Amino acid sequence: MRRPLRITFLVAAALALAAPASAYQVFFKNGSTMEVQGHRVSGDKVYLKLKSGEAVFEREQLDLEKTQQNFRANRQVMDKAGRMMEKGDYPGAVRLFKSLVEMDPDDVEVRYLLGRALTAAKRFDEAVYEYRRIQELDPSYPQVKTRLGDIYYRQGSLNEAIDQYLLALDEDPKDKEAHLGVGMSYAKQDMYEGATTELRKAIELRPDYAEAYAMLGYVYYKKSSFDESLEMLNKAIETDSSLPEAHYYMGLVYGVIGVETRDSKKRRDYFDKSIEAFRRAVTLRKDFPEAHADLGVAFYSRGSVARAVEEFKTAISQKPDMAVAHNNLAGIYLRQGLYDEAVSEAKRAVAAEPNLVEAYLIMGNAYANMKKYREAARAYDRYLYYAPEGDMSDEVRERLDRVLSQGGLKEIPEPR
Repeated sequence: MRRPLRITFLVAAALALAAPASAYQVFFKNGSTMEVQGHRVSGDKVYLKLKSGEAVFEREQLDLEKTQQNFRANRQVMDKAGRMMEKGDYPGAVRLFKSLVEMDPDDVEVRYLLGRALTAAKRFDEAVYEYRRIQELDPSYPQVKTRLGDIYYRQGSLNEAIDQYLLALDEDPKDKEAHLGVGMSYAKQDMYEGATTELRKAIELRPDYAEAYAMLGYVYYKKSSFDESLEMLNKAIETDSSLPEAHYYMGLVYGVIGVETRDSKKRRDYFDKSIEAFRRAVTLRKDFPEAHADLGVAFYSRGSVARAVEEFKTAISQKPDMAVAHNNLAGIYLRQGLYDEAVSEAKRAVAAEPNLVEAYLIMGNAYANMKKYREAARAYDRYLYYAPEGDMSDEVRERLDRVLSQGGLKEIPEPR
């Protein structure tokens, strides 16, 4: 069965960073207000922290009770929004941050957090608007370009992501998240040497950077350097055992080692380790279709077909257009003699990924077993269209000739 290697990268992990303090209003007894970053009372003086420095007023000039009430109310909303972010309730956090922005449209700190919440909620256009607005209000506000890079990365616009990350590094060469972002972008484009360099830089800047260790482990995995991969992944897990991607990548490594191992006992042990790692990943992150799909592959390799089917179905429920999960499920149904179900899943696979040739082969075989020779011929023909020199192209041509003969057909029939 085809191993799904659609990797989820670590942009979302950055959302756990500590939030900057929000601005709030202090109230004067004459009815005026002032936006501050903080305040403290010392004797008869009140010291207000402003963006431009500090201002000092006489205590009797301020309505401290009303100021404290406003501060507490602001912090309660901020704290509640922060808890929502931690629990994954991004829409709820967006609503609260927006309510604060409506009260103070120039509060760049809250706009920054709103951008983070919108990004987590996959409302990317709105997040870009917030970051662009921050750049207008405060051109020197840190890490906005890094956050824009994260959005472009998650949208699959890798060149735009790299541009933003590099602009961020021009402003701050020690921006470890920007180094991580460049490394991730390079890795997704199979530029592994550049990815390794950037990820190493991120680790130099932050020796306990679990996300960077995990991504470096993935890069070594893609380079088939499995010992180095496991070393990096173990460092990631030692640093942060709750990082689901680290366990996922470890499951991939053990799965491939298991496939390549000739010793049957060692193969079983590696598949068991792969299963354990994938299960840990999906426990830590509920919405992880790639890990569920690979867990299905591991269960199938271990002979647990029913569990494999369950995991493929879970992956599809979380990501309905996941072609490789539909394809693997179709393959199982074909082997079980469930030909209608095999055709149905294979059709879903090619609807999501039209050049997935394995699905056309499964479809052709299922139709042939049902003696639907016209449909089988068309499926085999699609395989050869996308892979005329593929690994099984000669065998597919033989099967095509066979179903044409069995169906009394002289050429590939047109769809009805």
